[in-house]
Amino acid sequence: MAGGHSDYTRGTMEVAAQTGTFSGFMGGTKYGGSAIALIVLMPTLVFGVGMGWLPALVATVIFGFILGAALKLKGGWFVGTVGAAVLTALFCFILSLLV
Repeated sequence: MAGGHSDYTRGTMEVAAQTGTFSGFMGGTKYGGSAIALIVLMPTLVFGVGMGWLPALVATVIFGFILGAALKLKGGWFVGTVGAAVLTALFCFILSLLV
């Protein structure tokens, strides 16, 4: 059954597509995991530790920058972190005015 002639030569298969897929998966995992860490950190500091929303936001942004530098994330990570912080600050400010 498996003892016949084969044209396959070990080590000659093209793996560029698999390499690209794996690189994309690892990049998505790295950025996604980092984003989830920041999303969980701020509410934990606000509700679990009792920190005010502004100091918690500043601590979360600082942690995001440290995390981005440690994982060697691209510049878009830092721009996104600052953008998310600005939107969060506006949202929290509006909510604090309503309450």
